[in-house]
Amino acid sequence: AHGSVPCNLGDAPSEDPVYGVNINTFEKTVPYLPEGIDIMAVGNLPNELPRDASRFFGEQLIKYVLPDLVAGGNEIIQRATMLNKGVLNLRYDHLVDYAKH
Repeated sequence: AHGSVPCNLGDAPSEDPVYGVNINTFEKTVPYLPEGIDIMAVGNLPNELPRDASRFFGEQLIKYVLPDLVAGGNEIIQRATMLNKGVLNLRYDHLVDYAKH
């Protein structure tokens, strides 16, 4: 009886990300009304990542991760690698039943 109440009535565009839900009728309304719950639900939020942040992230991957991927033998990358040539690494053996489905 205690917990969240699902009330998402759909997504909203990034230009106008908030809408209201009337607590009595559960209908979608304008946001910020006293009898409403406000929902922020942007449907394409991952696409809203600014280009410069994406470029910076890519540059950091190239600078700090790519050399170790190419050279091989890096313990951190080996521990994080789930599959090697299509076979689960021992560290992730517990997923073998899940992977078969």
